[in-house]
Amino acid sequence: MKTFKTHLSESFSAARRDFRVKVAGGFTTDQEAKMKSMLERFQVDGFKKIGITPIQALPLDFPQVHNCEVHIYEVTLEYPTTQQELVEYLTQGLEVSKQNLVVRRGGEPYEEYQHADPKREGALLDDPNYKEAGDPKFEDYYGDTYNSGFVKELNDILKLQRKVRGEIIPESKPDDIIKNPGQTTNDIPTYNTSPIKQAPR
Repeated sequence: MKTFKTHLSESFSAARRDFRVKVAGGFTTDQEAKMKSMLERFQVDGFKKIGITPIQALPLDFPQVHNCEVHIYEVTLEYPTTQQELVEYLTQGLEVSKQNLVVRRGGEPYEEYQHADPKREGALLDDPNYKEAGDPKFEDYYGDTYNSGFVKELNDILKLQRKVRGEIIPESKPDDIIKNPGQTTNDIPTYNTSPIKQAPR
């Protein structure tokens, strides 16, 4: 387990520090330019505006803000800093409320849900070939081949369970008659298959 000293040294030895800055509500181009110039204090290595979300009743990451859009920026800094320090520094310099500005570290798990999905043209059912389905092999999901494999898998599981119980499992052949454990050929009941004769009336 890493100590606090190790974590601290690793965080300061990283060459690049990726952050995602989110600002809820109105954010002008002048404020954007000012934010970029303020971040030069930490030696900006990358500054990119990801986009603006549509107006939402409850924007993600902003529980106390309602009915507004969110401006999202990806920032890469060379000088070591923390999320809390950036929030304090940017809210004061930009005169923005802390309720309207959030700084996340790059690669945080809860950032994944906000990745933009690729745009799709038209409805899925408009494609008669269903290209998004890929090239599945239908015999892997149903049919005689699938059923045979499924039965074989069940038999393998049954054999394993019997083996765990200590039973002796004889070598089986495809044409063997399935018998109960310890049953011999003479023990297998035979049935009269001749037509039934009706008694005379």
